[in-house]
Amino acid sequence: MSLIDHYDTFLFDCDGVVWRGLEQVSGASHVLNHLISLNKNVIFVTNNNTKTRKTFRDSVKSILGISVSHDKLYSSGITASLYVKRRLKPGEKIFLIGTKGLSETMEENGVDHIGYGCDIDGSYFTDFVDFVPESNVKFVVGAFDGYFNYAKMAQAYIYIKECGAEYIATNVDMNHALNDARLLPGTGAVLEGLTQSLGIQPKVLGKPSHLMFDMIRSEHNLQDKSKVLMVGDTLESDIQFGINSGVDTALVLSGITSRDMLNQDTSVNPKFVLDSIAELLK
Repeated sequence: MSLIDHYDTFLFDCDGVVWRGLEQVSGASHVLNHLISLNKNVIFVTNNNTKTRKTFRDSVKSILGISVSHDKLYSSGITASLYVKRRLKPGEKIFLIGTKGLSETMEENGVDHIGYGCDIDGSYFTDFVDFVPESNVKFVVGAFDGYFNYAKMAQAYIYIKECGAEYIATNVDMNHALNDARLLPGTGAVLEGLTQSLGIQPKVLGKPSHLMFDMIRSEHNLQDKSKVLMVGDTLESDIQFGINSGVDTALVLSGITSRDMLNQDTSVNPKFVLDSIAELLK
């Protein structure tokens, strides 16, 4: 009996697990197609908040050669859009720190938002003496934003501190793996200055928070957690997400975490450690 026989639902992180950059991890398509042929529930979960469900699906198709329905794709950005949509009343909106993809995800879900884009107005303290915040901004949603600057930070701060908007983050990953050779600052690094100045932590909707899993569990009617396996390549994000969600976890060493790193960190313990996704079939 192989490992996959014990589970009905498989949650897969993407970067470092099924693909690296634009190249699939060796054997990934074979494993995923085999699971699908067995009528296993295969769901992709990522903290990459820059993709809409359409572009996410396009990536799965182009890199892995697999066609999946939208309800099999969950990102921290998609989770955030659904979270605020269910809580906003007519006429209410959010202030968005994010990319074009996240802005489009908000639009797809009917979430009115301001803040997206390159804002160059307001680069010093005194520029905000006469700033008048828009009404009915109920959330500040923080995500990766290549245009993030002091103007956006100041406005987000005002909406939270003065207007009472709830501060949420798609994720707080400090690094993003560009490829095998290079890490870059991630969403957590972009938001750190705002978070420190506020003196509060955002509500995190992506991994390692269980909130993304709660949404998946509800939408897919996952009654038995013992039949769910989370497969990821990071201890602090993927494996902790599985632990926080109460499901079994498998760490693959094809991404960020090496065996040396695993041996040095005893605070987060996956149930299984695999060299790559291909070992699921052994």
